[in-house]
Amino acid sequence: MFNLASVRKFFKKDKNVIALLLIWIIGLSVLYSILSIIRHNHFESGAFDMGIYDQGIWLYSQFEKPFSTIKERFLLGDHLTLTLPLLSPLFYIWDNVRILLIAQAFFITFSAIPVYLVSRIRKLSPFASLIFAVIYSLFYGIQYAVYFDWHPIVFAAGILAWLIYFYEAKKIKLFALILLLFLLTQENTGIALACVGLVYLFRKESRRDAILFIIGGIGISLAELKIVSLFSPTGYEYGPKFNPNLIELFKRYFDHADKILVWKYSLANFSFLPLLSPGALLAMLVDLSQYFLPDKQYPHMITPYFHHRVILAPILALATLDVIIFLKKRGLKPEYLLIIMFVAVCLFQFKFHHALNKLSKPIYYQNQSWMDDNIAILSLVPRESSIATQQSLVPHLSHRKEIYLLWPRKSSDPKRCLQQKHCWWLDFAGKPQYLVVDTHPGSTLTQLLESRENFVSALNNMQKAGKISVYKQQDDARIFKINY
Repeated sequence: MFNLASVRKFFKKDKNVIALLLIWIIGLSVLYSILSIIRHNHFESGAFDMGIYDQGIWLYSQFEKPFSTIKERFLLGDHLTLTLPLLSPLFYIWDNVRILLIAQAFFITFSAIPVYLVSRIRKLSPFASLIFAVIYSLFYGIQYAVYFDWHPIVFAAGILAWLIYFYEAKKIKLFALILLLFLLTQENTGIALACVGLVYLFRKESRRDAILFIIGGIGISLAELKIVSLFSPTGYEYGPKFNPNLIELFKRYFDHADKILVWKYSLANFSFLPLLSPGALLAMLVDLSQYFLPDKQYPHMITPYFHHRVILAPILALATLDVIIFLKKRGLKPEYLLIIMFVAVCLFQFKFHHALNKLSKPIYYQNQSWMDDNIAILSLVPRESSIATQQSLVPHLSHRKEIYLLWPRKSSDPKRCLQQKHCWWLDFAGKPQYLVVDTHPGSTLTQLLESRENFVSALNNMQKAGKISVYKQQDDARIFKINY
């Protein structure tokens, strides 16, 4: 027989609620892992960023210098990812890129634990803290970050949640250690620290620390950008240039449909409560300024559908918690509010069709024949060989010292084009032994970096010129021997 008093008693005990939270976290981590691994298995992952980081971490595991042959530069000349060596032992457990996807899914999902603990420090009940941690774990930025390949910023977001907890719990030594790890994970984590400072700036007891977070975070990021430029042959690739007109700059926050979606999804995930937090709005303006304001904008960086929004999860969670505590002091029951917020998150999940929804669709699990052809041909690639391959195959072959990305380009070189004035050709760096491609009908621009028609034309031209010859073939999946 249902006993309401027993249920209430159960949810008042931290150990009971933490057990439920762990069950939720493990289950959600498995779902996130499945989501990302299926996408990878279907050849939707790419050289940028998964292939680059997978090769780099694998090189660390082999005690080799992390020179990215995909990016043609020392890995630290792309991003200051000094914590990557800490992940290299994963390949001693399973020498497969998929272990990075699993580790990423579990690490970011387990960051719901510090969110729960901070809620308890702020005097929310165990039940309310559980609901809040669940809401955090379903943040759209987490879902799309897990769905889209692998990136160190996802680990940075998880570390940031622990950083906030250790700060709130006044565990100074652990806070200092985690702060160091956080700042060494990527060069713009200092900006994220400044964003946390902006949230704390509106809490009187934290104001002095908040100012240190803001000034120190921005200063450290600027210093790290300089370090990255020293490792890069072309300087910092993503260095932004801004229009000095403040009105025009502000308009750039809202001048694209995807930018508006970012605002909508970010605020909706916490039932628009961050609108009541000046710190949250300032933090969003600062974080999004990196992507929304530069004169030259990268389209994939302004959307809600990649990894760039994941860092907002702990920042907005902290700000939302401030608002909930503010409302609690004025008589509002946090439990009722959070139940409504949870229901809203579930409704938004299906209304906006966020990434987890893909797992409810049978088509997401279906293998097509060309995928089986790719799997067969990849098994025939010599293990120690150097290769050049297309964007969608790089992450499946990146556990090697030399892997080069194919760049389809028009050429006017008579040695290449023979009787033609212009022809398509596949350029690549280095001197790889093999060229591995998949040109199945329906190949996308993302997979080939060019139309299938032009990509196939490039292969034909290279064969006619004697540059490549077929080594192994499985329908439209082929390995070519490169002739020098």
